[in-house]
Amino acid sequence: MKLLVSMLFGKIAKGRVGLNLEQCATVVQGAFLSRIQTSPSLEAVKLPVYTMKEMNEWLSPDPTSSVENHQDVHVDQDRLGSLPLAREGLVLISLTGQRAVALQQEHVGKLIPSNFAIIEPTSELHPDYLEWFINDHPDCRKQLKIATQGSSIAALSIQMLRALEIILPPMDDQVKIGSVHRLLHRKNRLHQERIVWEQQYIKQLLIGYLKEEVKR
Repeated sequence: MKLLVSMLFGKIAKGRVGLNLEQCATVVQGAFLSRIQTSPSLEAVKLPVYTMKEMNEWLSPDPTSSVENHQDVHVDQDRLGSLPLAREGLVLISLTGQRAVALQQEHVGKLIPSNFAIIEPTSELHPDYLEWFINDHPDCRKQLKIATQGSSIAALSIQMLRALEIILPPMDDQVKIGSVHRLLHRKNRLHQERIVWEQQYIKQLLIGYLKEEVKR
């Protein structure tokens, strides 16, 4: 794994540099819920909202984390066509948390609120690679940190994200990097899941042992 990661970093170094994100993706802000929310009625549609809890759960290596208290909003049916709804291929970045997620099938149809930027890559940019680049590449993390210095809220702006400098390797290499990123996340989850099961197993053994001692 270490050798593969080292080889992939070499590929990144040879990628096209000096590109701004807006040159290979469109970047817009999610919907302001206060402007679109309406009261329940026959003309209104209830939509689930994509939340920060959901993003954190997706990125977390902890297999026991789960999203609770799903948030829904009612919107006029006539406005559905103009609302930013989640679909595969989009990448979301939290404007305050500065973390990114490439949306998957399980996210489809959820309303994206204004605390997220919505990035739609062109055919030159792979969503999984972009997720990795934003979350883990040191140059990108440095850019994001500098962009929010001196801000009381430490929030990113859409303009700053459009100007974000990225490294763009060939698509084949982007796919490999994205795949390694996904596999490593899955490996970490499985490792944590094993720890949880071991802890539960040992706990049950000790409880059983104590019960047997009490009976004697």
